[in-house]
Amino acid sequence: MRFLLPPSPGVAIARRHAPELAAGLAAAVPGLVVDVAPDYATLGDDIVAGRCDAAWVPPIVGARVEMTGGRIVLRAVRHGTTRYRSGLVCRKATTFDPARASTMTAAWIDEDSAAGHLLARAWLKKHHVDSLTGFARVVFTHSYVASLQAVADGSADITAIYCSVEGPVPHCTLDTVDAGLRDRLQVFAFTDETSTDGVAIGPGADAARVEPLVAGLEALSRTPSGVALLGRLMQCEALARPVRVAPTSSSLSALVRGA
Repeated sequence: MRFLLPPSPGVAIARRHAPELAAGLAAAVPGLVVDVAPDYATLGDDIVAGRCDAAWVPPIVGARVEMTGGRIVLRAVRHGTTRYRSGLVCRKATTFDPARASTMTAAWIDEDSAAGHLLARAWLKKHHVDSLTGFARVVFTHSYVASLQAVADGSADITAIYCSVEGPVPHCTLDTVDAGLRDRLQVFAFTDETSTDGVAIGPGADAARVEPLVAGLEALSRTPSGVALLGRLMQCEALARPVRVAPTSSSLSALVRGA
């Protein structure tokens, strides 16, 4: 059986911890091979084409898998929930006017990052701004801190960050940076919610064959060492079975379709 990981949080880091994950699941899935995809496109191609039995997929790839008939069988739990949204950030004491976007610079994390670009792309589309062509300049920083620093320093005017859904204990990327940077920035809008990333099986997969892997991952997430490993590889605190099978997000699905 082959289980494929995404290139985040970095190909080198993922490859370093892949054997540890395989060892942790060996009792549940003897002979399991854990590989790392070089990019999101390859990850999506392999799971849809059946070149792997299951894969850990980010939201944009998950939307593609579900649209082709595959399923998300586990969701990442972060801050107690399997949903999140993006927050649009600008400097304090400024405002973002969509009508002036063509004179501004946007700093996105990665073109395929849900919280760091795609959810913001959907929000901007509603305001008649294209996240890639509607600005005077667009940069991809591959780091939330780098994007926030660019906005704070004035070399960019807008970025997007991870934010928890509405609830009693809000959390966002700004909470993880130093106060000097955080105090210069503000979240001026929130996007629609989407589901977290998780484990997917492709449209032609045998669910019964993959079930030992799913159960093994669930068991791993209930041990301290397993939680630590999932945190390093997938930045989550637990795994949960989806309550229902549904597209990851209508806005992300529209982006997969190229709308």
